[in-house]
Amino acid sequence: MERRISMRRYLPLFLVAILSLSARVHSADQEVVLVVSGNSPITELSMLDLRKAYLGVAVTIDDRSIRSYRLNNDQLLNQIFMQSVMATSERSYERRLLSLTLKYGRPRPTEIDDPASLIRQLKMNPMGIGYMWRKDAETDPEIRIVKVLWKSP
Repeated sequence: MERRISMRRYLPLFLVAILSLSARVHSADQEVVLVVSGNSPITELSMLDLRKAYLGVAVTIDDRSIRSYRLNNDQLLNQIFMQSVMATSERSYERRLLSLTLKYGRPRPTEIDDPASLIRQLKMNPMGIGYMWRKDAETDPEIRIVKVLWKSP
């Protein structure tokens, strides 16, 4: 009897290996950080609440809902975020978002084109959260880093 190896079983491991190799080539000391406005009441956010917020589930702090923002201009940043934080591929994430939006009317995270625009949005919305490279977050003193989401090995 011939035994076939299923690539679906090994695909997540393969993606993680490729991601880690590409991250090493990209930079030796990069970090992806969760950022908020300097006047935001958000001082800490669990990984579960972070995942919920990026799936459109209502997460509240001080009786106010968190609004999530995504940078869509950096493929590596999004791959790292999806693998390290959301624990899924971008394709699966998009399918799940679509499903939740159609079934329950949950809002999608707002997509932003560049780090400067994300910083502007966060300054206007103290309940907003976003993720970006640390080097981009450190360009504006009115943005606060809440936590490191990923660090290159």
